[in-house]
Amino acid sequence: MSFKLIVITPEQNYPKEIKLITSLFEQGLPLLHVRKPNAHADELREYIQSIPKQFHKKVVIHSHYKLAKEFNLKGIHLTEKVRKSGFRDTRLKIISTSFHATKDVLKSRRKYEYVFLSPVFDSISKQGYTSNFTSDELNVFLKKTKQRVIALGGINDKNIKISKQVNFSGAAVLGYIWESKKPVECYKKLLSKIK
Repeated sequence: MSFKLIVITPEQNYPKEIKLITSLFEQGLPLLHVRKPNAHADELREYIQSIPKQFHKKVVIHSHYKLAKEFNLKGIHLTEKVRKSGFRDTRLKIISTSFHATKDVLKSRRKYEYVFLSPVFDSISKQGYTSNFTSDELNVFLKKTKQRVIALGGINDKNIKISKQVNFSGAAVLGYIWESKKPVECYKKLLSKIK
């Protein structure tokens, strides 16, 4: 499967966020992870309703999981906390989860469509959230694991190629996109680096 570029929404709403998300989808964005940890269910429902319906199949949500069925979304992402709580709901399509240590990915018995591993590089959006992985460790780990692993944390136009070369299945971006004044241009720049 080809290297997948995923965009994660910012926690706080960004000016004209839905318009920008629609533009990202029109540029070929394969997956959007909606991560709004402080949003109530009704706020998240309203947010999803504002995304054009034709893109709902490309949306994964990190909370208020029942909305995934209501809007026929791609599925849900289990946060580390939810995963550790033993969450089970066979009616929902669980797409992904997050890990912060390679050993935890290797120990995981559940098969996901893909998992996030972070922070692969020093985070852009979380100050002081630094990478603890070496290239050698990642190379060995990515050869061993049966999971498709998506690099998360500090992804930008300078290092996204490294993620691909080390054999991650893709990269998820947040800070590089949303901390810029031109999110769509940043997305296009990342795309050009991985083609």
